Order: sequence, then structure tokens, then C-alpha cells
Amino acid sequence: MPLRPPLTHHDLARIRARYEVTPDRAPCAYQDDIVWRDIIALLHEIKRLRAMLLRAEQLRDRFPKPANCLDHVWEKFQSDLAAEPCVQELGQIKAELTAPRKRK
Repeated sequence: MPLRPPLTHHDLARIRARYEVTPDRAPCAYQDDIVWRDIIALLHEIKRLRAMLLRAEQLRDRFPKPANCLDHVWEKFQSDLAAEPCVQELGQIKAELTAPRKRK
């Protein structure tokens, strides 16, 4: 199933504006249908971003270190990518799948 198009800054700002507390509106005075659509949109955006991080993890070793003024940026990218929960979870899944099976 293809991913939905990315949410733009404008889309995210509109969602946030719907939930801002104002003197006229309490924090919980929302319509269920609108809340549900916003939650689904945000969950799809999270799914899309996680997929992008996993693709970056797959490609990370294919690209050499720049060996120039971008070294610091590359190292930061590498460490940030390794710290992402979805990348760590993928590593755990791979380790479990490739671990020797225990005999009963």
C-alpha cells in the first residue's frame, strides 16, 4: 500500500491550530470526527517518516564518508540515525531472526 503524500508545514499548522486552547474553547471541546481524521493523518505521517529513516539506514553504508568539511555533518547523521527507535528495532528484529535457534 503506497504511503500518503507528506504533510506540509501548512497542514501541520492547521492541525495544531484546531487544538489550541483559547478563552472561548476548553482543551477537550473537540468534535470526534475531526479529531479522528487528524490522528489518522498524523499516524500516516509518522509511518512515512519511519519508512524514510529505514531507507536511509539501508543506504547508509553504501555512501562513503565525505572526507571534507561535511565530516561532522555525516557523523552527526550517522549517530542520529543509529539512535532512531525504528532503526534500533529493525536491528533487534534482524538479530532475533539470525540468532541460532535454541533446541528444546
